[in-house]
Amino acid sequence: MSTLAVVGSVFGLGVAGLDPFGALLVVPALAAGARRRVVLLFFATAWLTTVLTGLVLGESVQHVVAWLRDALSVPDPVRLVAQLVAAAGLGVWAARRWVRRHDPAPERKRSVLAGPVAMSLAGIFWGVSALSDPTFYALATVGASAPSLLAGAAVFTGWFLVSQAPLCLVVLALAAGKDSPPVRRAVALARRTARPAADVLTALLAATAVLLAANAATFVSGGAYWPV
Repeated sequence: MSTLAVVGSVFGLGVAGLDPFGALLVVPALAAGARRRVVLLFFATAWLTTVLTGLVLGESVQHVVAWLRDALSVPDPVRLVAQLVAAAGLGVWAARRWVRRHDPAPERKRSVLAGPVAMSLAGIFWGVSALSDPTFYALATVGASAPSLLAGAAVFTGWFLVSQAPLCLVVLALAAGKDSPPVRRAVALARRTARPAADVLTALLAATAVLLAANAATFVSGGAYWPV
């Protein structure tokens, strides 16, 4: 594959995998008091983990896909119990969030969630979560054809920068200072929308619990799950 074809593939797959949620995670962290270096730490760990995950995936992409397919093909009784437990857990979580929706978040909890350890772990999780993106597997086939490890790392770095463009824009804005106008506006928006966003998350948790319970009930009554 020519260099131009590789660049085009990386850019196209990055656009197809465009993900705004990295920025949506960082901006509330800034609103909660995260320091600039902590946000940069999140960005660095997410980038490095994405690259390492891609390099490890490498030429074994087909084997990984097959393994995931087999791992998800669990026996029906096990799936039934798992769905019921998940539905109960998510339902309780949603109910607790709804009851406590007007309680202020403890300052200690805010500082811990915006601290370097929590943000580093979030960055690692964010990098590994690339495995949930179908474009990442297509990218792995491009990276596997790279002539060297460095070239492969460049392939995954390019995809990360394109797919995480909103996060990159936040990091670039931070380069002008945490008190720069773009950062102040983003933080103000995050604070204004924090309550509605929390309510939406609660509703999503409750809806997921209901769907899981309904799917389990479908199996009990009809002997088959929904095709999901």
